[in-house]
Amino acid sequence: MAADQIYVGRADAVDLEIDGETVVDLNEALSAAAADATEITILGGYYQAEWLVKLFRRLPARRRRACKVRIAVGSDATVSLPRTFREMQDVRSELRRLGYRDIEVAVVGRSPVHFHTKLFRFLRTTRPSWYVGSANPGSERHELMIRVAGRHPGLSSYVDAVFAVAQSVEQGVPERQSATTIREFLLDGVLCHRPPAQQLFTFDAYRLSPEDRRRIDARLGEGSGVEHASPRTEGFGFGLRSALALPADEDGDGDGVETRTRFRSLGMDTLFGLWMPRVYAEEAEASVRQREDARRSRLASIGWALTEDGGEDRVRAAFQAYVASMDRYLDDLGIDARPVRDRDAAFNRFVTSRRRSLSDPAFQQRHARLMTFAPMFDVWQDPDVAKKFEASFFEDLAWRSSPSATRRPRIVKSIIDGMNEDAIWQTSEELQDAFAARLSADPWSDEDWLG
Repeated sequence: MAADQIYVGRADAVDLEIDGETVVDLNEALSAAAADATEITILGGYYQAEWLVKLFRRLPARRRRACKVRIAVGSDATVSLPRTFREMQDVRSELRRLGYRDIEVAVVGRSPVHFHTKLFRFLRTTRPSWYVGSANPGSERHELMIRVAGRHPGLSSYVDAVFAVAQSVEQGVPERQSATTIREFLLDGVLCHRPPAQQLFTFDAYRLSPEDRRRIDARLGEGSGVEHASPRTEGFGFGLRSALALPADEDGDGDGVETRTRFRSLGMDTLFGLWMPRVYAEEAEASVRQREDARRSRLASIGWALTEDGGEDRVRAAFQAYVASMDRYLDDLGIDARPVRDRDAAFNRFVTSRRRSLSDPAFQQRHARLMTFAPMFDVWQDPDVAKKFEASFFEDLAWRSSPSATRRPRIVKSIIDGMNEDAIWQTSEELQDAFAARLSADPWSDEDWLG
């Protein structure tokens, strides 16, 4: 290989042409180097576990037992160190399953600063090749690396020094460290998202104006007499469950789950949505998963009822009865019945779509989901965005902890009660400073959330 070659990932980001001579695709070069290596060493400040495993699959299975593997990665923060250890333990286990036997996997802690190195070393018998530059293992960004061929005492000494201070994942997962900074405190959290409720079981057969809706609402207390109607829906729609003689979903197609499980009381509204402490998220997720399993079972039962024993015919007959009674009801109210365009054809598509979808396990799984939980990501790589994120957290905390607040939710009470008794603040900025001082003097632990 030419000494003046460069190795680039996502060269299209700068309109650079991969010519294979002076500019080489980085991923292709690393894959090729791994495919005939007798030893592979990887150092990365950040990492993508699936990419690592994929790279090691490049070496033929018959040669893996004799190939030595050394991997050392960094951890975002001390509070996330256990998660990094578990992920890298999984990588090590997968490499053993693939046939590798001489494996050293370790993690470099954040103290005193984040381990940010990007280095790949491939040894082929006695010929080492080093790739050094900007690319972390598995990076999908635009990256630049250079290749150094041959022995390099300085780089070799550096690799040995890294593994001398790194913690082997074979030593077990370290205990979670208490947060001493706002960054560590917020990194030890979870972002939560509630998918929007979807109208899976109601077909709106009529176009109703706001005035029509008000006239209907005024008479609902007297009863409509409309068969299989869903009065809560915008078009006083036809209810599929009712037509199948099935009870209404206790989750209301997803409505109300937030209030019943009190997610708002467990989290803070931030720039990235609802942030929740890991401790509370574990409780909430266990509750949500149980309800999602029950909801998935109900969706499957609706699919079965629609598919089996003449269910689809019963639904179509029920729809005709609904249309007839709805026409009479609207006429009684003096409302001009205005069906949706191509109503019968649209209803047939609705029934066919629901019959197919509700019998599909993937559809059941997706639409049973009530809440998505994801670990907090390292927004502090962008200081400006991190500043806005922190500000949004403490603005919500200050507002919800103000003397005018009628009650303090669980998360607010935990944070305020956990601060120094002499902490005084008038603004969200002062509250943030006071909380930072508390963390510095007395690190935040799980007991502070549970106390």
